[in-house]
Amino acid sequence: MPSIHPTASSDIVFISQNNKGITKDWFQPEYWQSRHKILHTATGRGTVWFVDTPIGATVLRQYRRGGLISKFNKFSFLIQPLEQTRAFKELALLETLQKLKLPAPVPVCGLVRREGLSYQAWLMTQVIPNAKDLFQVLQEGTLDYDLWRKIGQTIRRFHNHNVYHSDLNCHNIMLDEQNQVWLIDFDKCAIRDNGASWKQKNIERLHRSFEKESKKLSRFEYNPQAWQWLLNGYQDI
Repeated sequence: MPSIHPTASSDIVFISQNNKGITKDWFQPEYWQSRHKILHTATGRGTVWFVDTPIGATVLRQYRRGGLISKFNKFSFLIQPLEQTRAFKELALLETLQKLKLPAPVPVCGLVRREGLSYQAWLMTQVIPNAKDLFQVLQEGTLDYDLWRKIGQTIRRFHNHNVYHSDLNCHNIMLDEQNQVWLIDFDKCAIRDNGASWKQKNIERLHRSFEKESKKLSRFEYNPQAWQWLLNGYQDI
């Protein structure tokens, strides 16, 4: 489990793997910007900062609300015990995935800032070197049978350990330069009881993701044959 480090303020920092020297400043993009340590940023539902820290390249993100409520409240969540906050649960799950030797981001640290009856939260993980998400990869070129099969096999590895991914889609699957497949973004994910139903729903969600993007984009190298190759890999293990 992450080690917990309360601060003099309402901030609570929690740290993985005995990382040293981490303070609450690490969760402020301005802190890194003033030291010229922001490598680059990415935007989607919110901004993600890629940071050159003393322990290597990391990814910093703040948790955001989704849905209609996000129009009025982007970052605050109803207060909960620390162990039930989204950041702590994700960091703890990532630690478990490392112990299971599953290809997921290496956890670094998290922060929860309590504000009355609400909290805000941040998470930092190590960068997966030289990796792109599948959404980007499929706009640049095709994948062969072996790679589609490897994607299916990787998902099956997680399912064999009963890892439920709440948002399995082509944006949360990464390929690195060695064609290693990774899964990312484990917010609201968990180790579940074994069950065919939720695993099938995971696969169906991924399928909808591919279908949606292939209809939207002029180039997106996905087709029914590719999906069958992925399923072949999933069924191999």
